[in-house]
Amino acid sequence: MCTIGVVFQQEQIITFKQCDLIPVVAFKTPETRAASGDVVSYIALTRGDGNGRLWSGVNSEGVGFVAADAYTASSLYNVTDEDTQALFAAYENSIKKYGNALDASNYLKNFYLGKGDGASTFPAPDIALHTGWADNDKSKPIAIFTEYMPGPNNHFPVRQIIRSSGFFVSTNHFRIQPEAITYPNNHSTYLRLSRAETILQPNPTKEGVEALLCDEYYGETELSICRVTQFIGQEFHTQATALFTVDPTHGAQCEYQVNGNPLNNPLQKYVQQKEVLK
Repeated sequence: MCTIGVVFQQEQIITFKQCDLIPVVAFKTPETRAASGDVVSYIALTRGDGNGRLWSGVNSEGVGFVAADAYTASSLYNVTDEDTQALFAAYENSIKKYGNALDASNYLKNFYLGKGDGASTFPAPDIALHTGWADNDKSKPIAIFTEYMPGPNNHFPVRQIIRSSGFFVSTNHFRIQPEAITYPNNHSTYLRLSRAETILQPNPTKEGVEALLCDEYYGETELSICRVTQFIGQEFHTQATALFTVDPTHGAQCEYQVNGNPLNNPLQKYVQQKEVLK
């Protein structure tokens, strides 16, 4: 489970993700990767073996990506490792290939629906957020929040919330799709969302985001945004954090921490690998 969001502060777009998992996972430090088309490069934050699976990232055109698991009233979804690998590949392609947030979001939407690289519709619900600009001239800031819910229910599989000012935060329950998990079945997702909005409402700034990421309002428990547990392997705990700041003239900046949480492992700035940018 995760906390993701965006803040629009003057010309800056600030995108963040707190990554929380039950099993202990090896997170890699960021790396700069070559892109394609109008995108020169992107900063990839990955986890796992080999090249890793991308859990967040931002490209040279300022398109940012973060995602969160969607917890629903039903958990009867048959997802293979091949499906999961395809999803993470689609996440990465959305910032590897597309120079504005609308195109990146539409690519992932088509993947969910089986219209892109996927041979069929993705079999499980998902939550994603793309940020950046709606145009290649970088004149229209935008954040596209996407909720995907596969059939068989008669509704729109993909629904979106679009913002261009203020802030937006999500945790792990649907806001606009049916079948959201209920409060009694997972009150952590509701508590974390309420707390995040309480922090950002009076302070929708990068400073507010930094306070949010370190927040332990509910103590050193999995109920807080900065999640801690005494029961490793049984409860969620924060294991990685990404914070991207972009503006039209200065490109993308990445701050991060991996294999810890922002309180015991403070965010550090990532310096891009110049050889990839040539």
